Amino acid sequence: MTLGEIARKLGGKVVGNKGIFIRGVMTIDEAREGDITFIANEKYSKKLATTRASAVIVSPEFQAVGAIRLRRTVAQKNRAGTSPAPTTPALLVTENPYLAFARAVDLFKPEEVHPKGIHPTATICPTARLGQEVSIYPRVFVGERTRLGDRAVIMPNVYVGEDCQIGEDTILYPNVVIYAGTVIGKRVRIHSNTVIGSSGFGFAPEEEGYFPIHQVGNTILEDEVEIGANTTIQRGALGATRIGRGTKIGSQVQIAHNVEIGENTLLIGQVGIAGSAKIGSRVILAGGVGVVGHVTVGDDVKVGARSGVTNDLPSGGTYLGYPAEPIKKMRRTQVAMHRLPAMMELLRSLKRQIAEIEKRPPK
Repeated sequence: MTLGEIARKLGGKVVGNKGIFIRGVMTIDEAREGDITFIANEKYSKKLATTRASAVIVSPEFQAVGAIRLRRTVAQKNRAGTSPAPTTPALLVTENPYLAFARAVDLFKPEEVHPKGIHPTATICPTARLGQEVSIYPRVFVGERTRLGDRAVIMPNVYVGEDCQIGEDTILYPNVVIYAGTVIGKRVRIHSNTVIGSSGFGFAPEEEGYFPIHQVGNTILEDEVEIGANTTIQRGALGATRIGRGTKIGSQVQIAHNVEIGENTLLIGQVGIAGSAKIGSRVILAGGVGVVGHVTVGDDVKVGARSGVTNDLPSGGTYLGYPAEPIKKMRRTQVAMHRLPAMMELLRSLKRQIAEIEKRPPK
């Protein structure tokens, strides 16, 4: 595929040779001749002079800055007697280089091909209903009254309990477990070893221990949700645990009973959300964020890695730390904490001086 053809598919203009043949996509450090890569951050602009890539996706702002730095770097290398990259890469200029690169990866990725039909080792209960062109791999179990949509793909060793609904074009990767009553929308991806709809953690104290609170709700995943590997989403105690349309959840994430998550939210690896918390739409919870139960996080909130959300967060802010605070306030707190050792030493010095003054006889 030529660079000009890629530009037409992705949108953007080519600066350089449109006829360059592109065979694949790669990072800017590992790219070779025939690869296309991207630069989305100006701090990587020096790499434009050293990359072996045939083409680089950049923003309009970077085009001017990068060209100046490229000429400067080449001149410096020539004066030093070292060589820059053997050829200057062509540029594909677009407003959103990262998104364009993601779409370029999509152009070159191998197509997933799944054999249609039901493998003879699969167990499909008599009252289950399967759509057209489904792919059921070896040792799959599909429970009573469960419905699979058209072109659903159920990979080896997947368990789907009774009374579930699986939407069209959804893929369940190997060893996924879907508990009874779960509702999964269209074009959902659930990766290996993830468990959806397991019992929530609920126990009522009594004299001799704890009495289990049976979790009789269910779990609902709306259309185009994607879930990483080894993640757990528990069903509601009463009512549903709900994941909104387009939300993407990383690996090793724990979502407790009756949590509600809005649309197009990102939960990155090792996030933990306690029961009945409400997370808005377009929220980003970075890696390792913890959210206590029964709090509300508003729309368009961003929470930094390893932060702890212990109170409601209004819409639109960026938060950091434990407990999570507005990022500007938390940064001031962190600066103050770094000054504490010097402040403590100053305090000790002042105490010594005061003690010496107090020992002096009165005049």
